[in-house]
Amino acid sequence: MRKEESRVYHITLTSKWKLKVVVAVLTMLLIAVPVVAGRPFSDVPEWAYQAVKKLVDGGYLELYEDGTFQGNNAVNRYTLAMVVAKMLVNIGEGVTPAGREDVTLLRKLSNEFQNQLVLLTVKNKELEERLSKIEEGKMILAEDQTKNTSGIKLLSDEAKALRGEIAALQSEITKIAADILKEKRQVDSIEGKFVSP
Repeated sequence: MRKEESRVYHITLTSKWKLKVVVAVLTMLLIAVPVVAGRPFSDVPEWAYQAVKKLVDGGYLELYEDGTFQGNNAVNRYTLAMVVAKMLVNIGEGVTPAGREDVTLLRKLSNEFQNQLVLLTVKNKELEERLSKIEEGKMILAEDQTKNTSGIKLLSDEAKALRGEIAALQSEITKIAADILKEKRQVDSIEGKFVSP
């Protein structure tokens, strides 16, 4: 009977332990879900969260379809121009009062994006230079191809003319050979008349 009691006690302990684990996991999930659900931009670090939230709430920036902000992506000049233009229009129309906080945020964003804009400008200039060189190379290749095509046509025409001349010469050689053979027969015939008594 002692083994059976021990076994029942073990099963009860195991069941109680499992129940405690399930309750702990559910509690953690209940606490974590509202925190995650409350932060729609889960990929934004805390130091930038308020600024991003304010820009998204103000309609200046949009989240990606998956609900992320993807702040590590480089901003392009069009996006920055749209954000600043919307802010200036809203401030000008009085929709958004221009308080110190907004001016500070605009300065912070302008400083933050300035480095990216400089890098994008440099990259854009490099790409334009590369494109210019590629287009120049393409023009040179096209000119070379035109020259080669013209050269090939000239050579082809010359070869055709030479083939015609060779055919004419062969025909003339054949005619001359026939004439020589005819003359030789005549000479042989004349010699045969003088030599035969």
